[in-house]
Amino acid sequence: MFCGHCGSEMDDDHKFCPSCGKPLKSESSTIIDNTGQSMEAKTPEIKEKMYFEGDGELVVKKIEHRGGGRKVASWLAGGPIGYLAFGRDKTQKSKAKGKLVVTEKAIYCAGNEYPFDKILSLARIGTMHKSILVNFQNDVAGQRYDIKLEIKTKEMDRLFAALESARMSKVGF
Repeated sequence: MFCGHCGSEMDDDHKFCPSCGKPLKSESSTIIDNTGQSMEAKTPEIKEKMYFEGDGELVVKKIEHRGGGRKVASWLAGGPIGYLAFGRDKTQKSKAKGKLVVTEKAIYCAGNEYPFDKILSLARIGTMHKSILVNFQNDVAGQRYDIKLEIKTKEMDRLFAALESARMSKVGF
């Protein structure tokens, strides 16, 4: 699939262009129904209210939590070296740079999606508030992951206000 705004190529499952950050419009296609006749089908248009759009950088730290049984077994089998090799939590760190978009449903950056319903906390960090730390928790196939997302942009005040507005958009008083 290609972006209608900037022409960048991307996967079909993206809601926003990883290059320019613009929302992707719906496309129509021809499908065959159960009677064998062709008909035009329209994919639903994604409607999300955008609170922020700009360039940004993400530093993603993903922590895979090992179970208590695995930690104990690795310690008993190999002592401290066994624990370090097989028992302790596994941490991966990666970076992404590109368009940063905040909607009422998620944070999008460089083709990655971080939904608000998985956010545990949101805070400004650093002495000069040069980045925002977002903590997520996700369970995949029974495995628990903590994700720490550090967001950096030149428009920190505007981004933080957008994140607060987007998270509060679903709250009724």
